Formats: sequence, C-alpha cells, structure tokens
Amino acid sequence: MNKYLITLCAIGALTLSPVCQAQFGGMLGGMLGGKKSEASADLGAQQDQLVRRYVAAGKDVLTANGHFADALGIKAQAVNASATSDSLSAKDIEAQDKVISADAAAVSEALKSGAKLKDAEAKAKYAQGLVALASGVKKYVDMRNDAQGFASGLSSISPLQMGKLQAGAYIVKTLPSSVTNLTSVLHSAVDFAKSNGVEVPKDATSLL
Repeated sequence: MNKYLITLCAIGALTLSPVCQAQFGGMLGGMLGGKKSEASADLGAQQDQLVRRYVAAGKDVLTANGHFADALGIKAQAVNASATSDSLSAKDIEAQDKVISADAAAVSEALKSGAKLKDAEAKAKYAQGLVALASGVKKYVDMRNDAQGFASGLSSISPLQMGKLQAGAYIVKTLPSSVTNLTSVLHSAVDFAKSNGVEVPKDATSLL
C-alpha cells in the first residue's frame, strides 16, 4: 500500500470502499498494537529495576530496625523468608513493608517512652542503625522520579497487561507514604541520638 492510498483511506474512511477501510484499519491496528507491546516491554524492564531498588531500600531499613531494637532492648518482629527475599512479586514486597512498618512503630514507641542506651555497646548499635536507616531512606527518596515515570507509563497500556505490572503499581502507590513515614522515624531517631550522646552521621542529617 503506497502513501497516497494510505492518505485517501485516512481522510475518506467512511466513504471509500470496504477494501480500503479494511486495509487502513488493519494497518492502524497493527501500528497501535505494536506500540502498546513496546510500551509494555519497556515498563516490564522499568518495573524490574524499580522493584530491586525498593527491596534493597527496605532491607536497609530492616537492618536499621534490628540495630535499634538491640540498642534499645526491645524485640523486633520476626522476619520471615518472604520479607527478606529477592522476589519481585507484589505479595513479597508487601510482606517486607509490613515487617518494616511494625518494627518502625515499635522503635518510635520506645523512643517516645523514654528508653535509654545503657552502655557504649548500645550506643554503637544505635549509631549503626542510624547509618542503615539513612541509607534506606535515601534509596527510597532517589526512586521518586523513576516511580513517577513508571506511573505515567501505566496509562498507555491495556488493562489486560496490568497483571504483569502489579509489583510496580504497588510501589508507585506506597512509595510516597514510605518516604514520609520513614523520614519521620529518622527525624525522631536523630533527635534521640543527639540527646543520648550518639554521634549522628552526616548522611542522616542531610535527609532532614
């Protein structure tokens, strides 16, 4: 089909012959279908990268919560295999987030209730927690632009393709609250460190 015939079909699709309409419709459908397939494949690659970064950030926060729990003498929630795996599924990412949320709440409550660091070892553990928490929060913050780009891309695909992109969609939905909540925890943790003679790493204060 030459360019002239394509133009005629596009302009007079309603008045030209059924053959021309069929040719134009088939060509247009193929073009759009190809673009959607390319968009879906690109989003799949973006999702893989997004999920790996989100999981890595979460593991830093889990490590931080473990150090804080040891330093403050509180019990961290048991971490199951799915919460620390490298799985890219939305279910396992959500499992990690639930553990992070529960432990962060326990740490925050301990800080508010007047917990103390009993010795130098506890202070050292707490300092390690600050470093790990700052690392995790920074990784979450650095993901925001990529998450927004992924969210924009979701609008260009069909609902049938969403099933393969649930993990990325989950991250887009939860990342803002993760950044807000964990930045608040970091702020409280830094204030507690300052009032208890614990050296605060620059990475932690730069995020506040």
